[in-house]
Formats: sequence, C-alpha cells, structure tokens
Amino acid sequence: MCDLTNQEAYDYYHEVTESCAKDYWLQFLKDRANRGVVEAQGFVDKIEFCK
Repeated sequence: MCDLTNQEAYDYYHEVTESCAKDYWLQFLKDRANRGVVEAQGFVDKIEFCK
C-alpha cells in the first residue's frame, strides 16, 4: 500500500498544471475511494465540486 495520504494526493492535484497530471491525481483518489480508503471520497467530492 502507498504511504501517500489523501491530503498529499489532493495537494498534488492542485500543484500540477497539466490536465493529464490533474486527471492522474483525481483518478488516484477515485481508486482509493472505490477501495474504501477512509475520507478519500471527500477529497474526490471537493475536486469535482470545484471543476
């Protein structure tokens, strides 16, 4: 399992500028949410709400 936290992935999403990089981090969080990682869905919701 990855040591990266949901918050770090969320921060990386906002740091990158290329759309493919943003897509990568959003998908990373979605995959975590689908696996039931605690609080991951909240970060996905925050990103998708602000799109």
